[in-house]
Amino acid sequence: MRRTRSAARSGLLAIACVAVLAGCKDNGLRDRNLPLAEAQNRQFRYAVYEMTADAPVVAVGGRNWMRSHAFEDIAAHVLVPVGTAAETQLYARRSDQVPYSRLYAQEPDGRWAPWLRVN
Repeated sequence: MRRTRSAARSGLLAIACVAVLAGCKDNGLRDRNLPLAEAQNRQFRYAVYEMTADAPVVAVGGRNWMRSHAFEDIAAHVLVPVGTAAETQLYARRSDQVPYSRLYAQEPDGRWAPWLRVN
């Protein structure tokens, strides 16, 4: 009896996994992937940042941070000041606690530049 229940659970789990994976958009199956032109120009979900020699590294909240060259749209009311770096005020999300996941600095044009954790 116990072996039958275990086999039934394993079978249901396998069916659920197949059903979930069948719904994936980029699953490697012929005629199921994105067209090449769309895939080449597609915006990545996670941004990739390169470290430059002129980017200062500062310590805030027990971690080292470096300014990114990207910009993000963030409402100013969700940020609170947490420190300074080379006379630049750094902000964190109001809901974030030390150690912060990301810091931001406001640019003169009003956009927000993220500071990314180096370590």
